[in-house]
Amino acid sequence: MAIRNNIAEGNSQYGIAFQDAYYRIVTAAISRQPGTDPKFQVMIDLSAYATSSPTDDTREVDFKRYHATLDQIIAASGDQFIDKCYSWVMAQDDMAGSTAV
Repeated sequence: MAIRNNIAEGNSQYGIAFQDAYYRIVTAAISRQPGTDPKFQVMIDLSAYATSSPTDDTREVDFKRYHATLDQIIAASGDQFIDKCYSWVMAQDDMAGSTAV
């Protein structure tokens, strides 16, 4: 699974727009936060590429890091944890208009 979304020129680190940028989750980690409620947080890192078939040597054109509670991820649609992470990310304001691929 991956996400397609446009990167506007003003939001691009390169000063150009990227149509149909290909985002994929590179990290999805659960950590326990002592002394806080909710105790479990999820960190999700996304990298975006200008191609839908990036290799290990392909440079990213965008990077995003999100933090969610584990409960928010569990409540998202999807069968597997990673599917739920993708669903949650697509619901964020800065990913409006994104589509799953």
